[in-house]
Amino acid sequence: MPTREQERAQRAHARVAGRKGGGQEAEYKRFCQRFPALLQSCGLAQAVAFAEAKDQAPYLDDLACVAGACNRETLAAQAREAGLARYQKLSRDALSAAAWLKRYAEALLDGKQP
Repeated sequence: MPTREQERAQRAHARVAGRKGGGQEAEYKRFCQRFPALLQSCGLAQAVAFAEAKDQAPYLDDLACVAGACNRETLAAQAREAGLARYQKLSRDALSAAAWLKRYAEALLDGKQP
């Protein structure tokens, strides 16, 4: 039986591998590298709002999938409406998911401008 981290790693690998070869590969990789720090410094609700403002829907879709939320809208709503204990768990799950996305983006994506 795989652990939660192993499941997150598998989902993150599949999501990042699916981004390979796309026209936005460099931008996606850059955002993957910066988001964990943003999440840790600002908190989940603000980081998700920032990503929405910067039109990073593909990243939020991947983050929500890896973190275990249904979709980015659900993740954003949960972050805004959760009580303290639930918010802390969501934040930990999102930080773990963001770390896996960052690792795989650095390993799999080119990141050079075409």
